[in-house]
Amino acid sequence: MAKNLKFIILTSVLFFAQVFYFGLFSVEQAEAAQGFTIFPAKVSLSIDKGTEQSSWIRVTNAGDARVGVLVSIQDMVPTANSGGFNYVPKAPGITSLVDWIAIDKKVFSLNPNESKEVPFAIKVPADASPGSRFAIVFFATGDPAGEKGQLNVSARVGALVFLTVPGDFRQTGEILDFRTNNKFIFQKEPISFKFDFQNTGTVYFEPKGAITITNIFGQTVDTIPVEGQVVLPTGLRTLTIAWPYGGWLFGIYKAHLAISVTGKGDIAAADTTIYAFPIIPSLGALGVLI
Repeated sequence: MAKNLKFIILTSVLFFAQVFYFGLFSVEQAEAAQGFTIFPAKVSLSIDKGTEQSSWIRVTNAGDARVGVLVSIQDMVPTANSGGFNYVPKAPGITSLVDWIAIDKKVFSLNPNESKEVPFAIKVPADASPGSRFAIVFFATGDPAGEKGQLNVSARVGALVFLTVPGDFRQTGEILDFRTNNKFIFQKEPISFKFDFQNTGTVYFEPKGAITITNIFGQTVDTIPVEGQVVLPTGLRTLTIAWPYGGWLFGIYKAHLAISVTGKGDIAAADTTIYAFPIIPSLGALGVLI
């Protein structure tokens, strides 16, 4: 009787596990079959005031069913002291990038594996002030049966639009904290640097520069290129730079970080120190002396 009970329990567990596994797999397959992609995910443009420029975004239905697509645009505002941003509704009486973008907002449909390039144009007013502006073009998908300006939305994806109006804008920033993962090194180990970069200007840009490592005698040991991610105005982003140095370090080293802008030179700099006292080579040298 006990053996039969054990057999029944074991069979039940295996049955429900199998149902759970294949049920989960089938759900994942169904979700994957509803794939919807856009390219590019970000459009960066520089347009002089008083002029117009065109671009496009490719929309692809990677699913196995026909879908309807509805286009909408929202302004995007950087979140101060972070690397994020907020989508904001159109403010009445205030002109923004949303007003400058012309795009067809009629509902269209895509068959399975079909793609469509959606063109748009940005016309910058003659009195626009220099600097960066941001928006997001949303593509909502849903039941194509509602295609007459209406759509039962089931999901949406967005393409970022970064616009810079050239002129007398500020491209400035500050390094708030430059540090290493370990100031005291006793063995061979990976070394990385981190720094918090705040954009104090009026345009977005990518912090670029170099970290120069020098020893106690002022000799350059290595130079590490710095290529960070885009930081929006008022935004702050933490960047990590790996130092692929494979040898032993011994002594005191200074790391000098310099962030530069083309045509303006260095706009921010900071220093940190590494103290390296490797145990194994030191013991080996001590053994030789003894």
